[in-house]
Amino acid sequence: MSKSVDEIFYEGLMGKTAEGAPPLPAEETAPAPAPEAGRKLSPRTVFSYFDTHPYVLDLVLLKHFHLEWLSWLPDTLFREIEQTFQTSVAEVNRIKIVATQTLHVTDVYWDQWEVFEKTLWALNGQVPKVDLIQPPDLPILYAGVDMANAIREETFGEEVARYCAAVFLHENVFYAPDPLGFCQKYITQPFYTCLDCDKKGSALPPFDGMCSSCGGHFTSENPFSFKPDPDAVKRGVGRNLTHGKTYDPEPTKKRFGELNAMSNPSSAIKETVEDIQAAKLITAVDYMDHKSKQLSDQLGALRDWLEMA
Repeated sequence: MSKSVDEIFYEGLMGKTAEGAPPLPAEETAPAPAPEAGRKLSPRTVFSYFDTHPYVLDLVLLKHFHLEWLSWLPDTLFREIEQTFQTSVAEVNRIKIVATQTLHVTDVYWDQWEVFEKTLWALNGQVPKVDLIQPPDLPILYAGVDMANAIREETFGEEVARYCAAVFLHENVFYAPDPLGFCQKYITQPFYTCLDCDKKGSALPPFDGMCSSCGGHFTSENPFSFKPDPDAVKRGVGRNLTHGKTYDPEPTKKRFGELNAMSNPSSAIKETVEDIQAAKLITAVDYMDHKSKQLSDQLGALRDWLEMA
């Protein structure tokens, strides 16, 4: 029986066992104080501080436990952290660690929208609810994808790309700057119009450049193959098409570039469709940059320890 998203995300990884894991400590450890303003993050406070960047948690675990921790069950891992570092593990950091572990050992984050969605929330320090659909807003989406890319960068599958496009369209934003550019065509929703039969159809995959009506795509014994009728292919019909876009990203892309280049873009934002879309993107990218700066600051605070042999 295949594992559910809940099991993948919370109980462990697909095919993972506790074999080789260290024994659990007999007693609980005292919680370590979180870093206060002006106080440097340390290997001990990394786990108790609620706002530790997921990449930092990952780096500390890899440095101390090498690759072994990737095969440990969550309860075993958290007990080992508490015993080794003499600290507690904040609840939000537990879920960040499980998300990070998932990114390392399985591809489901890039292929399955349910796991992608829950991982985004976890990386952003929010405990996801696996029994509910929780579409992220654009800042959570951008920061989550950027944080995951820092840990492991792979190509996103069509299912996740379509899910991200749905988030953009829900926000009424038609342009996706990187690192979300992979979902742009699903936001744009290209279409074709056949000049022979006047059919208007989607030009998204599995579109093959032929009008599905003239090409007889759905007249075969297996209409869900999405393949044209061989006879229509031989006759060369269904190719007389014009192409268009349901949602044009260019006006928003242009305005986003203009506003993003300003030192104070809020003073120049107007109540136009393009400006409202661009303002949402600026907010999202600013939050992503904030999390990136947080990562840089935390790595700087831990540099001496990380550079030790």
